[in-house]
Amino acid sequence: MKKLTPFIFLFSIAGFSVSAQRIHTHSMLQSENIPQYEEWADKPVVHSVPPEYANEPAVILLENTSRDYIFEGKGINMYFTEHRIVKVLDDRGINYFNTLDFPVGGNTRVPSVRARTILPNGKVTEIAQDMIKVTRNPHGYWSIIIAMEGVEKNAEIEYLVREIMPGMSFGSEVFQQPIPVLSAHFSMSYPRELVFQEKGYNGFPDLKDTLIHNRRHMDVTIYDIPKLKPEAYSYYDLRRMRMEYRLDHYNYQNENDNKRQNTWSDLGKKIHDDYYKITDKEKIAVNAYLSELGVKPNGNELENIKKIENGIKTGIFQYSYVDYDERNQVLATQDLRSISLNDVAYDNPKNVLDSIITKRAATPRGITRLFAACFVQAGIDHELGYSGNRQERTFDKKFENWNDLEYNLFYFPDLDKYLAPTETYLRYPMVPEEVLSNKGVFCTIPPNGIPTGPLCEIRTIAPPPAEQTNADIAAAVSFTNDMDAQIDISYSYTGYLSTSLRERIAIEPKEKEKDLVKSIVTVAEKPGDILKYTISNEGFNNYSSNKPLEITATVNTSKLTEIADKDYLFKVGEIIGHQTSLYNEDPRTMPVDLDLPSSQTRTITVNLPIGAKVLNLEALRMHADYVNSEIKPVIGFNSDYKLIPDKKNGDKLVITVNEFYSQIHFAPYEYERYRAVVNKAADFYNVALLIAPKKTSIKTKHAIAKK
Repeated sequence: MKKLTPFIFLFSIAGFSVSAQRIHTHSMLQSENIPQYEEWADKPVVHSVPPEYANEPAVILLENTSRDYIFEGKGINMYFTEHRIVKVLDDRGINYFNTLDFPVGGNTRVPSVRARTILPNGKVTEIAQDMIKVTRNPHGYWSIIIAMEGVEKNAEIEYLVREIMPGMSFGSEVFQQPIPVLSAHFSMSYPRELVFQEKGYNGFPDLKDTLIHNRRHMDVTIYDIPKLKPEAYSYYDLRRMRMEYRLDHYNYQNENDNKRQNTWSDLGKKIHDDYYKITDKEKIAVNAYLSELGVKPNGNELENIKKIENGIKTGIFQYSYVDYDERNQVLATQDLRSISLNDVAYDNPKNVLDSIITKRAATPRGITRLFAACFVQAGIDHELGYSGNRQERTFDKKFENWNDLEYNLFYFPDLDKYLAPTETYLRYPMVPEEVLSNKGVFCTIPPNGIPTGPLCEIRTIAPPPAEQTNADIAAAVSFTNDMDAQIDISYSYTGYLSTSLRERIAIEPKEKEKDLVKSIVTVAEKPGDILKYTISNEGFNNYSSNKPLEITATVNTSKLTEIADKDYLFKVGEIIGHQTSLYNEDPRTMPVDLDLPSSQTRTITVNLPIGAKVLNLEALRMHADYVNSEIKPVIGFNSDYKLIPDKKNGDKLVITVNEFYSQIHFAPYEYERYRAVVNKAADFYNVALLIAPKKTSIKTKHAIAKK
């Protein structure tokens, strides 16, 4: 048998348990209410829906996908087919399905797209080809857009899409949706020389292939997949029923050649080969660039890391595609935070470091290669690796699916910190929140290419403790004669709670800055209520020291005070900003997932008018926490007050509010305890102080109201 050349590795970014009785092979599907696979019936019938789904916006009657690998020419292509029939039951379903959008990957042909609407009376309207548009979004990616016609309640929408793309070593398919799926069928076939491994998650079964007529086949049907409704504070995509597959090995006649492919060690070697093999010409250019940045070889490691990162991220522009032959850049994108490994396929052979440095332009892959070369030439001990988005996939050490890895990270063993090379608006040691608490695969091969141990290491990207990620508020309130509030307020953000604000400040034009401040200073009803403000420590260089981003403002506002008969209601709780509540929730089905540990401290000092009294001070005292098995609070909300009497200047009321989340995952049975803490914060937001003014000095607004 001729030995095969391994086909190209392309990276693509492509619950409830289900009883075994609902899992069938293709031949066992017999229900008359469920259409057959891959058929585009000349005379489609209108299908009934089980009565228990009558209140759903829509129901997927059939979800059929197939992936068939075929040797063609010098490579292997994958023929992908998706056939779906949806019954829309109300206006929500109509709005969701009356326009269909299919992303199309690079190097993909679409030989056939068909779509039609079947009305309840049986009338069929096939969508004309001129209603099927192919568009390219601002980031350079293609989509097929289909505008459906004549959709009404109880109509069915059917489409069949066929694509041909380069064969991929990895893939995944999601089967669970926010609406019920009556029948989902998946099939996959490939030449006998290839052996794929599949694994199911959240109720999808693990599949084994069967050899039929010199091809291997995987085939499964699942009936009645329940809807998975998104729930607050839970990672929806992570919990959906899905399957993943990977090319495990080649089936040669010589069994000695049938070693496992695409292992984590293979990835470690691939990282080394892709990012650390550079020419002498490139080394000379990198050394000159380091001198330009003021980097001293074998100097202070942290200072050199900061100089390299700041120099590249402020001086090298990042694009989805760069033509290094023409020494220019094309397809510029503003989406600098959405980088996937797909981008490496565009310019694999042409990431020339000397050109990157000269032209100040690179793809994400080029940026990462430049970082690696700079760290090597500067003598900085480091490892380069990949991690994935834990909100979508949890790293599975036992199932090597490279497809789930989309973030490049550098790890520095001496500092035990990470750096994200392609995240323009982050700086060491901040990395994307999506990778925190997830694992990553890091290359441990020395830059000289001579391994002395394992080729890779799997590391956990631990989030910083709650006390390093804060959003604090300090506010001092005084009142005018009309009891309008004047507030001097300061917001302080550290760690990951500062990242989105620092990015917004960097991106927003100066003339929009006050609007940005208004979005933070929510006690102001309109930008004009902000008399003055300052922003300090907004630079990205503050990440390494975790110096807080601070926004201070002086605000005049009348919206927090209302008249209540002879007294005033002052909505003091609104000073802490809007709080999400979890009232009136349906029974919880999914765990709670928080992005990262965090804490918040708010101190509100209310300077009361002379002689005024607060009649409901106890409303400020709130307490809720959740303790672990060691009787240690892991999340909590606590508020209290201290009243400082002062007959001469007016009493001073000091309110303290502390909220913290040191644990970020809670099982469904823990949800009520978690919800109690969240709702306590929402309760405080609604607190209003009942203030009785000095009886001999009823103010103007109050007097006018009585008239």
